[in-house]
Amino acid sequence: MKETTINYVFLDRDGVLVRDKEHIHKVEDLEILPGVTEGLRSLRDLGFRFIVVSNQAGIAKGYYKHEDAHNFNDELRKRLAKEGVVIEAIYMCPHHPNHTGECLCRKPKTGMLEKAARNFSISPKNAFLVGDKDSDIEAGGCWGCKTFRIINDQYPETIPADYRVKNLVEVASVLRELQIRA
Repeated sequence: MKETTINYVFLDRDGVLVRDKEHIHKVEDLEILPGVTEGLRSLRDLGFRFIVVSNQAGIAKGYYKHEDAHNFNDELRKRLAKEGVVIEAIYMCPHHPNHTGECLCRKPKTGMLEKAARNFSISPKNAFLVGDKDSDIEAGGCWGCKTFRIINDQYPETIPADYRVKNLVEVASVLRELQIRA
C-alpha cells in the first residue's frame, strides 16, 4: 500500500492573506487580498493544507489583546471556509523583543513552524512557506522548507526566496508545474 503524503503551505497572515494595515486586529478592518481565495482553492485542489504563522507584536506593544487577535483570526477562518478553504491551524507569536524579551516563536525564528510540524507531523520537504517579509523567508529557509515571497514594495528584500510571486494564484501555478514535473 502506497503511503499518502500530505503537503502543507504555511501562510503569513498580514500582506499574504489580508491587507497589511499596521497592527490590524479589528474584524471590521479585515480585507482579504485579491486572488487569495482563488489561489487557496487551487492549492487545495492540488492536495495542500494550510497553516497560518503570524507575528502579532501589537499584543506585546499593548495595541490590542489576545482576544482581539483570536476574534480576527476566527473571522478570517470563517470567511475562507465560506469559500471552501479550511485553515487547519493558526499560530501567532504575541511577543516583541523590545517589550517582552526574546522568544523562540517570533519569525525569523522557527518556533511556530516547529510546533506546527510536531502537531501535524509535517516534514520541511513536504511544506512551503509563503510570506512578504524577510523574516518570513528567513524562518522558512532556516526550518528547511521552500519559500515563496509575495512581491511587496512596502518591505525591502534582502533575503532571497526560492520563488517570487505576485499572489497566491501564482503560488498555485508554480506548485502545479512542480507537481507535473515530479
